[in-house]
Amino acid sequence: MLEQKTPFSRTTIIWALVAVLGIAGVITLIFAFNGNSPEDDVNAIYTNAALTVEAQQLTLLASQPTSTVTPFVTLTPFVTNTVFATSTLPPLSAFATNTQAISSTGGCDNSVYVSDVTIPDNTVVTPGQALTKTWRVQNSGTCAWTTAYKITYVAGNAMGGTATAITQAVSPGQSIDISVAMVAPTAAGDSAGTWRLVNDKSVAFGTPLTIVVKVSGGTNGTPTKTVTPGGSAATSTPTATPYCRRLLLR
Repeated sequence: MLEQKTPFSRTTIIWALVAVLGIAGVITLIFAFNGNSPEDDVNAIYTNAALTVEAQQLTLLASQPTSTVTPFVTLTPFVTNTVFATSTLPPLSAFATNTQAISSTGGCDNSVYVSDVTIPDNTVVTPGQALTKTWRVQNSGTCAWTTAYKITYVAGNAMGGTATAITQAVSPGQSIDISVAMVAPTAAGDSAGTWRLVNDKSVAFGTPLTIVVKVSGGTNGTPTKTVTPGGSAATSTPTATPYCRRLLLR
């Protein structure tokens, strides 16, 4: 029979085992001299790695810029419009019409119109006619009038009248007739004048007093009546009216 051959000789196998044992012994000696187990070395590696990562994180945090907290801006309130005080205007007094009272009572010096004694408003007069206008007024104030009080012209046509003093003292509540001499205007048409009482200090007061007349416009061909004294019948005297002649030229 043929003898079976192995791929390695016995000598080779022995030397291989010796080499393996030698290497194992060297490794054992190395770990023995270091005094650390393989497990301890692995833990040390993990610890160093963790410390390294932590150090890197701290470095990154230190390198990042620190955010500064900006305080909120305080809003300035809007300026409100200042309301200006408005002045209250006194109501306008109504214009006084003919012989209408402005104020009937109250105050030291005051007066109220009572009536026209002569020459009522819209009386027809002739041009240049002499007139005596008389008003009846009442003392509606709390002070007595003296003869230093006057009636004086204010506006319109004075018709030749002048300031005239009252003829007697007038107590509060009493009435008096006050007259002014005037002359009618020479121009035809309506004419009016306004008068008022003034006190001894020339301060006007009371109701305006008016005279309103209609001045006639003359004849101009209108028959005029001549009144004969003694009650005789009136006769009409026609007034000649100018006329134009026609000249016929042939």
